[in-house]
Amino acid sequence: MVLPLSPVDSHRGQWPIAAVLALLMVGELLIMGEPGRAGALVWLLTVPVCIAAVTSFKSRAFTIPVTVVSIFLTSFVIAYFQVNVPTILSPLTIAETAACLVITAVVVREEPRRAATWSVGSLVAVSFFAAIVRDNWLSGSNYNEMLGSLVLGFTAVGTGLYFRARDTESGRLIAAAVTDAQKEERIALARELHDVVAHHVTGMLVQAQAALEVSDDDPRAAHRLLPGIVRSGTEALGAMRRLVGTLRQGENEAATTDLAADVIAAVERTRELGFETRLRIDLPDDVAPELGRSVLRLVQESLTNVHKHAVSPTLIDVEISRTPGGALRVVVADDGQLHELNQGGYGLVGMRERVDLLGGLFSAGPRENGWQVLAELPLEGTK
Repeated sequence: MVLPLSPVDSHRGQWPIAAVLALLMVGELLIMGEPGRAGALVWLLTVPVCIAAVTSFKSRAFTIPVTVVSIFLTSFVIAYFQVNVPTILSPLTIAETAACLVITAVVVREEPRRAATWSVGSLVAVSFFAAIVRDNWLSGSNYNEMLGSLVLGFTAVGTGLYFRARDTESGRLIAAAVTDAQKEERIALARELHDVVAHHVTGMLVQAQAALEVSDDDPRAAHRLLPGIVRSGTEALGAMRRLVGTLRQGENEAATTDLAADVIAAVERTRELGFETRLRIDLPDDVAPELGRSVLRLVQESLTNVHKHAVSPTLIDVEISRTPGGALRVVVADDGQLHELNQGGYGLVGMRERVDLLGGLFSAGPRENGWQVLAELPLEGTK
C-alpha cells in the first residue's frame, strides 16, 4: 500500500518547487534577452509544464497529458522558427527539465506501478522526440547531453522509488498502530466486562447458596430467591453482549458508580488547566455500569484531545443527553482554531472502536468553529 502525500507533505513540497521553477523561468528570459515572438511563444508553452509539476503533488489526472502536449508543441515551434533556447544536460529547456524531473519523482512515488510505468514511458518518449526535433540527436554527437539526460532520469526515478518505499513502511507502521489502538480499546472493555459480570455473578452465587441452604426446610423461600438469580443473570448477559474482547494489561482513569459525579470531576480537571468548560447533563435514572464507563471514557478522551491538539480554544462544551430514540448522546465541542490530530496518537480510533462494540454511532471532525466529537450509545444495548 502506498499512502498519498499528507497535507503537510504536500504543503512543504509544493511551494518550494513552485518557487524554484518560477526562478528558472525568469532566468530563461534573462538568458534569452530579446526572445522575439517565437521565443516568447516557447517560453509561454513552458508554463503549463511547470504548472503540471506543481499540481502533481495533489492531483495527477492531467499532469502527463498536459506535459506531453506542451513539450510536443514547443518542439515544433523551436524547430520551425529555429529558436535558440538555453539547455543543460537535456534537449528540453531548463525549466522543462526541472519540471519533468519533479513529475517523474512524484508519479513514481504516488501512482500504482503500471500507471507510473506508462507515465514515465510517455515522458521518455516525448523527451526523445524533442531531442530529435530540436537538436537532431540522431545525426549529432551530443553524447554529454545523452549521458546527462540518463543520469537525471535515473536520479528522478530513484528518488521516487525511495519515497515510495518510505511511504510503504510508514503505511505499515500506521496500520499496526491503529490495530494496537483497537486492541487496547477492546482490552479496556474486557476489564470493564470482568468487573461488571463479576458483580452480577457474585450476587447469583450468594442467592443460589442461600436457596440451597433453605430448600429442604422451606421450598417456598428457595422459590422466592429464583427471580433475583434470573435478574442478575439477565443483566450479566446484557453486559457481556455489550462488552467483548480479551484480557487487559493496564487501566485508564478509575470510574465510580456515579456517572454524573465522574463526568463533573473530569470537567473540573479541565477547568483547573485553564479551559473554560460548560457542562450540561441529562441522564436517565439507571445507567448500566458498562455504558457509564464508556461515556466517561469518551468524555475523558475528548477533553484530552482538546488539551493536546486544539489551538487557542476559548470554550469547551460538554453535553450528555437522552435522545428520543432511546440513546445516550455525548457531545464534546470546542472553538479551537485548529486540531492537529494527524500528528500522532490514536485516541479517536479507540473511541470509535468502543462505540462500535456497544452498537452506537460515532463521528469526530471539524465544524464551523472548532472541533466536535459526537457519540450516541443505545441505552438498552440495541443498535
